[in-house]
Amino acid sequence: MPLLGFTHMAQRHTPLQLATELGAAVLDTSITLWWRWPILLAAGTASRDGAELKRMVSEKVAAARAGTIAAQTETMRIASRALTGKKTPHAATAVVAAALKPALRTVKANAKRLGKKRRSAVRRQK
Repeated sequence: MPLLGFTHMAQRHTPLQLATELGAAVLDTSITLWWRWPILLAAGTASRDGAELKRMVSEKVAAARAGTIAAQTETMRIASRALTGKKTPHAATAVVAAALKPALRTVKANAKRLGKKRRSAVRRQK
């Protein structure tokens, strides 16, 4: 996962923008779960999807780490602006948006990747 510069991690977000992004994430999450459900059910057995299972875990750890760093960075940016007397509208929303951005990006990428992977597998079976 490429690391972005600290100034590019979070943009100004309004509560409505954050709600819209979370709504899109719900759709992407449902697509990802639809394709991963058989893998999760077979997790206790010898499965050929072991690589996907490992990827699920490592992606979550990486997204959590990146989200924590982004939230801390955004908090420091807001604090430094406050020290200079500048106001940050929707500060709490900006911190939450920065923290969620890596996870939302991962969920969207998984939905695309797993959808393509399964569609190509279905085509090969025909």
